Amino acid sequence: MRTVIIQITPWHPTKVKLQWEIEDVTESGDFTFHVERSGSPGGPWTDLTPAGLLNTTVYEDPLEDEGANTLSLARDIYYRIKMVPPSTQESYSPIVNLDGLVEHTMLEEEPGNPARPIPAAQFEPDPYTGIARRPATPNARMRLIKRALLRNMYLMLKHLNGLEYALLKRRHFGVRCTECYDPNTHEVIISNCPVCYGTSWVGGYFDPIYILGRRLASQISSGLSPQGKDDINKTRIQTLDFPKIEEGDILVERVHNQRFLVQQRYFPHVKSIATHQTLAVSELPRLAPEYGITVDLN
Repeated sequence: MRTVIIQITPWHPTKVKLQWEIEDVTESGDFTFHVERSGSPGGPWTDLTPAGLLNTTVYEDPLEDEGANTLSLARDIYYRIKMVPPSTQESYSPIVNLDGLVEHTMLEEEPGNPARPIPAAQFEPDPYTGIARRPATPNARMRLIKRALLRNMYLMLKHLNGLEYALLKRRHFGVRCTECYDPNTHEVIISNCPVCYGTSWVGGYFDPIYILGRRLASQISSGLSPQGKDDINKTRIQTLDFPKIEEGDILVERVHNQRFLVQQRYFPHVKSIATHQTLAVSELPRLAPEYGITVDLN
């Protein structure tokens, strides 16, 4: 069981947004997370969340104490996540920089990157770690293009054609539901469970994340049924590339409290840069138990 940072996005002018996940969950209970930042992969590290984070897997670092402009940032900043599971056997995620390049295990020194002992709580079993530049470090021009594209996309959604959505990220760890989860078969036996909403984890979803998105023109497809030819209206919603949205998550349109289940996702690219996500969604019926999840609609 380990934590990995799955998304890191520099946000103009001075913010960095992070998202993480737990792989190979083996425990049931409350997990606490601490986000740590450093100017060097070797530390020292600053704990940005000393009280710990619960019920979320995202964090926004305002970088106010750094006085940095991430749109033109020439130097790197490094992050790692400390996870404290119910067993209190804390562990650390691999270290990532602003381009998402991750720490890897090495056995000896590399040019410009001396071998060093790892912290005792790190999960890597080998004695030394370093920074792997893979893929090759993006040049400064591509880094600026990426951040400028994200900023322009955000301004378009905020001022022109965007709506406010609440994103409910589906739980993949936490406290197992005692109402519908069968520990012997590892299956959910009540699909509309009001405790876990069919996810097998109490609460079903993490705390809402408020984002911007826009409804795209509907795609109409035809199909045959016993009654004849039917037209199927497929709804698509476009959002920024952060946070990463996955199948099974729920988007809530705050204006009308419409709730959509994410069924597919696509990542369009501009110059090989992922700037946004396109989601194929289906609207949940008004009697669905997911409408009982509290979301701020103001």
